[in-house]
Amino acid sequence: ERISEETGCWLAFMARHATGPAVTHFSSSRLRRDARPDATDLVNRFSNITSALLVAKRDEALKLAKQLEEAEARKQAADAEILATRKALVSREAEIAEKDALIIRYKAQYGCDL
Repeated sequence: ERISEETGCWLAFMARHATGPAVTHFSSSRLRRDARPDATDLVNRFSNITSALLVAKRDEALKLAKQLEEAEARKQAADAEILATRKALVSREAEIAEKDALIIRYKAQYGCDL
C-alpha cells in the first residue's frame, strides 16, 4: 500500500500456493478506486487460471499413477514369464543330464564310443 501511495501507481499483487485452496491478493486503493470492476475481474481471472493449473496438476498425477500401475503389472507378468522359463530350463537341464547319464551307461555296457 505504501509503495502505491508514494509512487501513485496502480498496484495489484496476487499469489496462490500450488497446494493452497485460496488466492491471496492485494489491490492498491488507487486501482480499486479507478477500476474496481476490472481489479475484481483480474483477481477472478487469476483464481480461475490457478484453479485450472491445480486441476491439470492433479490430472497429470493421476495419469502418471495409472501409467505406473500398468507398468508394474507388465513387470509382474514379465517376471512370472521369466520364472516359468527358468523352471522349464531347469527341467530340460535335468532331462539332458538323465539322458547323458544313460548314454554313458550304454557306452560302458556295450563298450562302444558313440
